[in-house]
Amino acid sequence: MPRLLFILAASATLFAQTPAPTKDSGKATREGAEYVAAAATSPSAKVMGEIKAHQQAVSNLQYLCDEIGPRLTGSDRLVKAHDWMESQMKTYGLVNVHREAYDFGPSWTRGVETARILGHNGLNLQVAQMAWSPSTNGPLKGEAILLGGKTLDEMMGLIGHLKGKIVVMGSFPKAEGDPKVRREKMMKLFGAIRSEGIAAFLLGSEKDGGFLTMTGSPKGGRFFPNVPGGFLNKEHANLLKRLLEKHGSVQLELNFGGTTSEKPVQAYNSIGEIRGTERPDEVVIIGAHLDSWDLGTGATDNGTGSVAALEALRGIQASGVKPRRTVRVVLFSGEEQGIFGSKAYVKAHEAELKNIQAVLIDDLGTGKLRGFAMEGREELRPFMAAAIAPLNEMGVRELPLEQSDDSDHAPFIEAGVPAFFGIQDNEDYFTTTHHSQADTFEHVKPEALAEGATAMAVTALELANMDARLPHKAMEKPKEAAGH
Repeated sequence: MPRLLFILAASATLFAQTPAPTKDSGKATREGAEYVAAAATSPSAKVMGEIKAHQQAVSNLQYLCDEIGPRLTGSDRLVKAHDWMESQMKTYGLVNVHREAYDFGPSWTRGVETARILGHNGLNLQVAQMAWSPSTNGPLKGEAILLGGKTLDEMMGLIGHLKGKIVVMGSFPKAEGDPKVRREKMMKLFGAIRSEGIAAFLLGSEKDGGFLTMTGSPKGGRFFPNVPGGFLNKEHANLLKRLLEKHGSVQLELNFGGTTSEKPVQAYNSIGEIRGTERPDEVVIIGAHLDSWDLGTGATDNGTGSVAALEALRGIQASGVKPRRTVRVVLFSGEEQGIFGSKAYVKAHEAELKNIQAVLIDDLGTGKLRGFAMEGREELRPFMAAAIAPLNEMGVRELPLEQSDDSDHAPFIEAGVPAFFGIQDNEDYFTTTHHSQADTFEHVKPEALAEGATAMAVTALELANMDARLPHKAMEKPKEAAGH
């Protein structure tokens, strides 16, 4: 835990309405050169000045996290978040503010969740039930066994002995030998886990210090059957693994009370825009996912992205700048369960995809935004380099060719739409806050949040005002292995 003085100092910074402005040195870079202040008359400069002077991202995020709280897809609190964000859009003067529904599946509500070792040291384990996994219907006592081993063949020996067991996921041996043979053995092993009737399964968090990890989906998992599942903190998981390695089995008691709704529910995407003056049917989208996991309050995943996207449009609107193309904010849901919201958006707007100039997604926490991943499309670099040029002195310069499919840009890329993922400093995102109980407002970097909103706003504005259209390109889907 942080020391008290550190907490007080951090709180004083976080609760400031406006982060301290970046100071202009007013100095030339070398002898004989004369410093010239940047002009404040260009459209991008006006937007930058507006956000710097009047940003509302920090106070919006505090309200979203502290007052509305966790926003699990399908929950009433996420609907409340949609209501509030859409009201903010209207307050800021955005038009065409509306909500689009899609079929999600059953909702899920967290309940009691306990785990303890019976015998040995009798420790009460820190555990969180995997979302959408079934409850234990009261205390479940059973024999735990470790799914791990020095060799894959050793692990294969568990096949036929899994029925009724609580399976604890351990470490898998280093990949060796024929990859095809290894894959076949792995599929056979996980097939046994799905078919032999295990009682429950437990996984360890990858984070140190007691921080948990959460995941789950109403669509189910690829490997695990529909049985109670949970996450242990890393330290408790490692203790349990040591006991299992020494004794072969350990008796556990689990009690998971999470419940799913009897009927499927709908989820939503919230949308608002600034209409373009010359090419209103062509659109630049700034997107983020409004849903979060329920262990914390979704501050960095993805409250920061959601309020930054909203602030970007507020800044453009309040500056008086009129973009040539329409600039649209889309706050997706269902991202954490399988990017369902953005998939639904792409499907519903299939006929309009050809008119999307670009999509910018903000979903990497509270760190300073450094640029945008090019998703492997080298031919788009000149366009994006021009779009972020006004931001270069803020440190927004990076255009790596890396690509990923783990956020709301992916469905657009698959449809051939130029879509870009914001690159940010990691801070403590993956080590602490990501999907954990520590994803709260205290971990937010206010100045980086305001600068990130500025970067999204300026990049979108430059793309909206650009003479050229960014080329679309249908992405080839990888061929699946034979027999799958």
